[in-house]
Amino acid sequence: MTGFTDHAYKKMIDLYNNHSHEVGSQIASAYPDKTPTDCITYIINVLKYAFDKTGNQSAVDRVGRLGEYGTQLLAYLVDTHGWKGIYYNPDVNHPRDGDLEHTYSYYKSVATVRRYYDISISHLVINYNPTARADPNYKSFSGIGGQRDPTDKDTSNFDKLKKIKFDVAASRGGQHTWLYSLGKVYEVHWDRIGPGLYEASSFETYSLAFGRHRCAT
Repeated sequence: MTGFTDHAYKKMIDLYNNHSHEVGSQIASAYPDKTPTDCITYIINVLKYAFDKTGNQSAVDRVGRLGEYGTQLLAYLVDTHGWKGIYYNPDVNHPRDGDLEHTYSYYKSVATVRRYYDISISHLVINYNPTARADPNYKSFSGIGGQRDPTDKDTSNFDKLKKIKFDVAASRGGQHTWLYSLGKVYEVHWDRIGPGLYEASSFETYSLAFGRHRCAT
């Protein structure tokens, strides 16, 4: 019997391969014949499809109302449907994009109370792609708990993550959301159309592109 994960995976791949009818929401006004989409819309379309296929209409309705903040959607999946919250951070001490949020979220919340914004955290996948000291973007946030020295690489839990067939994720406190499957990130760019609207990339090196991803107002 086909379960939720299989339905979600099917829809995720189907939209990734077939989106000629869609356009990024930020440029939708220039393409009135296209259906607007963006990172959170991609997720909602996939979740609604999978919940509908498994006969959970209340979840279909609820997911459809949680499109403004990615962290609230993830919290709903964890708190109501028993999903496990996984906190990922390629380097908790020296985020390659220099954004304080990555270090702050770990030391001031995840490491202390096991929460990432509204999301209860069960597992950690951290320090799997640390920033080298020689990297021009190397920066320390020791004032909020981060260590000054380079972070030791740890891929133990990262290797386990590669086995997950379907998951929903949020970056930067929900400013960007995406789907995950078997070591790959699947996402939508709200300022594109055509082949570049959807993108699949390696999760392991995804942190290298943090700075260019935005999908929230």
